[in-house]
Amino acid sequence: MTGIPDWPSTPFFQQFGLQVEETREGYARLSIAREVVRLRGARDSINGGLVAALGNVAMQVCLHTLMGPGERAGRTHELTVAFLESARGEVTSIEARVLRKGGRIVVGEVELRDTADGTLNAKLRVTCEVMRGLA
Repeated sequence: MTGIPDWPSTPFFQQFGLQVEETREGYARLSIAREVVRLRGARDSINGGLVAALGNVAMQVCLHTLMGPGERAGRTHELTVAFLESARGEVTSIEARVLRKGGRIVVGEVELRDTADGTLNAKLRVTCEVMRGLA
């Protein structure tokens, strides 16, 4: 792994009180407390646009666990979200896994769950690029 960002110091993490709970090769688990989220959706849940953004960020954290020398995570090419249940738990867990890392493209999946009871709130498929030849 190279060039791992200091995630907690980034503006997005600070704005939403996002926490990195665990990382390992091809995996990242983040969490967010609903009480700090002011952007709310239906039934006082976490807003759907924020759900998509949280999934994308979790995949970026996950992707950084696989970056080798001269590589860095690039932009997101595609992101799809299946909204399954309103995210209304006190704490939401965001788990990202890489399904396949190719030469230039990485495909992963992300699940958002209520930490207390395990309710699956959303499932995302994310496709990102890998930038190569960088110092």
